Amino acid sequence: MIIGVSESGPGTELGLGQLVDQITTENFTGIAADGRAVPRLAKSWSWERDEYRLRLNLRDDVTLHDGRRFDSQLAAEALAKAIGSGASATYVALRDITAAIPDGPFDLLLELSNRSALLPEDLTVLVDIPAGPYRRIRESEDEIVLQRFDSYHLGRPSIPQVVLRSFDTLRTSWAGLLRGELDVVYDVASDAVEFLSGGDVRIFPVRRWYQYAIAFNARSGPLGSPLVRRALNMAVDRDALVRDILHGAGQPSSGPLWPEYWATDPTIVGYSFDPDGAEALLDAAGYPVRTPSGGGPAVRFSIMSLIPENFTEVERIGLHVQRSLFNVGVDLQFKVVNIREFGRLMATGAFESTLLNMISGPTPGRAYILWAAADRFRGAYNVFGYDNPEAERLFETLLETRNEAAIRSATRRLQRVMHDDPPALFLAWSARARAISGEYEFPQEEGVDPMFTLWRWTPRVNAEAASLR
Repeated sequence: MIIGVSESGPGTELGLGQLVDQITTENFTGIAADGRAVPRLAKSWSWERDEYRLRLNLRDDVTLHDGRRFDSQLAAEALAKAIGSGASATYVALRDITAAIPDGPFDLLLELSNRSALLPEDLTVLVDIPAGPYRRIRESEDEIVLQRFDSYHLGRPSIPQVVLRSFDTLRTSWAGLLRGELDVVYDVASDAVEFLSGGDVRIFPVRRWYQYAIAFNARSGPLGSPLVRRALNMAVDRDALVRDILHGAGQPSSGPLWPEYWATDPTIVGYSFDPDGAEALLDAAGYPVRTPSGGGPAVRFSIMSLIPENFTEVERIGLHVQRSLFNVGVDLQFKVVNIREFGRLMATGAFESTLLNMISGPTPGRAYILWAAADRFRGAYNVFGYDNPEAERLFETLLETRNEAAIRSATRRLQRVMHDDPPALFLAWSARARAISGEYEFPQEEGVDPMFTLWRWTPRVNAEAASLR
């Protein structure tokens, strides 16, 4: 099987690296669509020592790719390596682990410095446990070859070899599928779904925990004002964006929290499209429309936004937002840079704003790594200068408490706080699709990405033969 993967590169949520990890490694836990942890290598877990210790009960039937038997000692070593490599910058609960101690062959004790309610969810981190259904046998800059692992603990995969190939753009990858050069396209953009549908290609939509947003550098000029940030959110017609730009493959967004997170309050209404209200807020913030001394259109102020090159959907969304903001007197311009330069500028904070597809779910921990105050949590992603003390207090409550009533209350209040003081121009939750050749049969389970069940796929000729026996 040959899988095409597009828009690969550092600093993106896409690419060969992420997919190969999904196929070759295993995690302690998985995570459901509502943000709750589910068992993987950890069969179960329980809290001890007044919630300052988490006991993981591990599977006893797992073999690693090198033939070793998975046990609590190997689990402790893998977790320590992940934490040492900086995983706590993305999985914030890992920062609370002070020790990982084997307690018998298949129990692992995680000693904690603080109560860490999101730790089971954050154990979805891709630690170095090579026990997945496929193993690497060869790789180059634009291709990785995987071979099935016959001793995979959930069952021997049917497909003997998987080749992952990198493509610069979504368009080139799905063109390869149509020419018969690929069996699967990992991500199909919304504008290509109708074109690819039909014939011998099946489209499987996948909801994603990412949303398109223009993240503001809150240390930069007008964007330091909560009034300005709220006005910009009111100026964009999200329904039109989803309909016209994303072709219906998405959901309007008005905040950083995953709408299907189990504690999110669906009755809290997001931003309405209100350009008149946006203009009134901009006037109140002290930014009236002015005619430049050198001539040109009258505007309130200009914003420069970074976008990575060759991300066509991002570019189309940017043009839609640009038109919307211009209608309320704000001049949005874009600086297109290659993906490596994009990552460097983001890491150093050398930007005024940036349009990107950012992870925002399924737990509040994902929002925290972006919007936590940098003087209280320093990670790889909270580079935007956002600092709201009330939001910080509510985030800390969600990171520490396991009381469901308290979690619902804190989540509801956080939704309101970040509506009144938004750190970004939130646009739309994104959706993609997998395009899969009819040569393969695969499980079709609602809410489950078929790439997570690749080990259960069957070549159609095998499936047809089995049905005749």
